[in-house]
Amino acid sequence: MRKRLVVPGEITLITGILLISFAITLMVKADLGVSTISSLPYVLSVAFDQISFGVWNPVFQLCLLFLLVCLTRRFKSGYVIALLLSLLFGSVIDMFAWLLSDLPTSMEHRILYAVVSYVAMCFAISLMVNSKVPLLIIDMFINDLSQFYHVTFRRLKTIFDVACLTLSVTFSFVFVGELVGVGIATIVMAFITGAGVHAATRFLRRVIEIRPWSKTLANMAR
Repeated sequence: MRKRLVVPGEITLITGILLISFAITLMVKADLGVSTISSLPYVLSVAFDQISFGVWNPVFQLCLLFLLVCLTRRFKSGYVIALLLSLLFGSVIDMFAWLLSDLPTSMEHRILYAVVSYVAMCFAISLMVNSKVPLLIIDMFINDLSQFYHVTFRRLKTIFDVACLTLSVTFSFVFVGELVGVGIATIVMAFITGAGVHAATRFLRRVIEIRPWSKTLANMAR
């Protein structure tokens, strides 16, 4: 059996945050519909543009944290770190929005951006979920609820994405008056991201073994 490379969970978590921030920003650039997990913050950033897309993301995740605590009736110390990571996540999104602002926008490039962002997002989610340290709130929300209700991460991820898509379409027409941020890429990703994360996880488990440096952080993720 081939020996796997041991990677600290703290490294995979930060790598995942950078990768998913890049993926989300690239999908915005593709303009074929943003990712399902960011569709609602994007619609709100268009409707209330005094607040940036990057800032709306941690606001959305804070609402998810409140809902998670209400449903599970449990507050873990890792949630505090998850909140701080969500603030970092929003800042990195705004940074990538600036860095990628001058990319070409021909149809061929936009399709390429959508494909690359989907693959990057699946690997990013897998890296974060399997890091064994506190996650972003949005991933902790799905991970903790899947354990609480005894359903697979893949199934709950798909349910969550479809729910986000439905709310995004509703909020888009209510607050903007037209459909924004939701396109063919959003709809497709709502149904295939769960499967993509599952495939990425199977691949990563063949080549790396994730072990957190800090036992304290690992305990917070439980």
